[in-house]
Amino acid sequence: MNKYLCIKLTQGSFAITPDGEVLLSFKQTLRNSDEVLLHWNGNDTSPCTWHGVLCDSRTGRVVSLNLASNKLWGNIAPDLGKLDQLQRLGLHQNSLYGSIPPTLGNCSHLKALLLQDNYLSGQIPSELGELLELKILDISSNSLSGTIPESLGKLKNLTSFNVSTNFLAGEIPESGVLRNFGEQSFVGNMGLCGQQVGEICKSQLVEPSMTPDSSSSPLEGVPGPPFGLRRRSSKSSTEFLISALVTVGLSLLIALMCFWGCFLYHKFGKKRKGFEDIEDSGATVVIFHSDIPFTSKEIIRRIELLDESHVIGHGGFGTVYKLVMEDGSAFAVKRIDKGSLSFDRLFERELEVLGSIKHRNLVNLRGYCNSPSAKLLIYDYLQNGSLEEVLHDCEDVTLGWGARLKIALGAARGLAYLHHDCSPRIIHRDVKSSNILIGENLEPHVSDFGLAKLLEDNISHVTTVIAGTFGYLAPEYLQSGRATEKTDVYSYGIVLLELISGKRPSDASFVEKGLNIVGWAISLKKDKLWREILDPRCEGVLTDSLEGLIQIATLCLSPMPDDRPTMHEVVKMLEAEILSPCPSDFYDSNSD
Repeated sequence: MNKYLCIKLTQGSFAITPDGEVLLSFKQTLRNSDEVLLHWNGNDTSPCTWHGVLCDSRTGRVVSLNLASNKLWGNIAPDLGKLDQLQRLGLHQNSLYGSIPPTLGNCSHLKALLLQDNYLSGQIPSELGELLELKILDISSNSLSGTIPESLGKLKNLTSFNVSTNFLAGEIPESGVLRNFGEQSFVGNMGLCGQQVGEICKSQLVEPSMTPDSSSSPLEGVPGPPFGLRRRSSKSSTEFLISALVTVGLSLLIALMCFWGCFLYHKFGKKRKGFEDIEDSGATVVIFHSDIPFTSKEIIRRIELLDESHVIGHGGFGTVYKLVMEDGSAFAVKRIDKGSLSFDRLFERELEVLGSIKHRNLVNLRGYCNSPSAKLLIYDYLQNGSLEEVLHDCEDVTLGWGARLKIALGAARGLAYLHHDCSPRIIHRDVKSSNILIGENLEPHVSDFGLAKLLEDNISHVTTVIAGTFGYLAPEYLQSGRATEKTDVYSYGIVLLELISGKRPSDASFVEKGLNIVGWAISLKKDKLWREILDPRCEGVLTDSLEGLIQIATLCLSPMPDDRPTMHEVVKMLEAEILSPCPSDFYDSNSD
């Protein structure tokens, strides 16, 4: 009888099979798994009836382990490599961290390996290249770093491959099966290069050797000199040197003539086209609120004076200028960089809807200016810049804990208004610290709401285009391109961690370790190292308050969208943490 079906009696009870022992070892490395794996019992003789486990009916061996979306939190046990009959391993959409065990390369019959949407870090094990029967490999939306192993090219049966949204870098192997996969398999890894992503690698750029008699040229004997210079005789070397000097001299002469020509053109010729000619081109200004005491002509004349010296920011949709009127009042003018974008009547009506939205934590859209040479949106000007600038660029400004709490709550209220109280409701799609502007008394104002969908729909009529900023995007948004309120909640959770820690989402201190801000914070949170997450510049913080805010951020960052709270619920949780004990103390301290 098969040894996996008949196990000898031990101390009056049947012992679990070796495969069962492996699964129990895996269970022990997990936290918060009791609800899901409660019935994984060591007193059973076989694991085949356990949740998520499928066995071969003839041999009793485990052939499938499927625990996707079960809120598992912990490491992947290396012992799983002992399941040498395993054909499917599905641990995706959990909160697993640590590295991918190289021992999984021992599961030689594995056909599907699904580890996406976790917080796994470290390098992709080259041992995965030994899984010659593998058809599906998805390790996307993690915090993996390093290069893509050459060994993966040996997986000739691979039909689905996805390593997107990690921190991978270097050249994508072009040998073997990996050359069959396109950009979607690799998107979101800023350091990757190769033909699959349309990025030329530095190693592929062969520079000409400038040593005429070099005997070590790798192109020796190659017909013709398309990339490098072959060895030359002393005579040809002299001819080459003379030719090179003549070429350099001509190049310098041409450059000097171009410089002089440009100088004369800018000094005496026609001025560069920009804001200077918008009045002559028939520009129109539409103001949504009657409380602006300026005529369209007055606004256009001041816009014509704008140049590079008035730039106060660059965003995903264009450049932002500070517009100062003659009486000293100021506005922010965003120039939309969308090619031939036209403000047709439908587009103008949607702008009017955005202009009608009024909330103390949202930036007011005052109107727009439309001309053939410039498409401009006019907003209220907020003198303290963005949260990103205050957190990361202003060395002489340190936000106190009370100020950070106020910004967190105000930004949440602004987003909650967009999600739940607007008609029609608005999904932001690009929530990030640079889109939270700081006004008087450190009051936060969410900006650029509605623009992502509005501008993309106007151009392509497609609503499923990735529009956000890398580092803030929810995993499911990167995969499907479909934005929901819960994708905004995830991005808000990133902003909350950024507020608490003072670190950017891709701060070098943890990117070097293969982590992003989520993986870094969760690894510290699980060990209750709350103070390690806190910005060291922020003093006087109570541990209970810090812990509460981190817990809220963690909920917002749940891998499964349904597990995230709504922004209304986030506001209520923040109010309970911040306002309930001593509301007056909070407002008294927010100027710290």
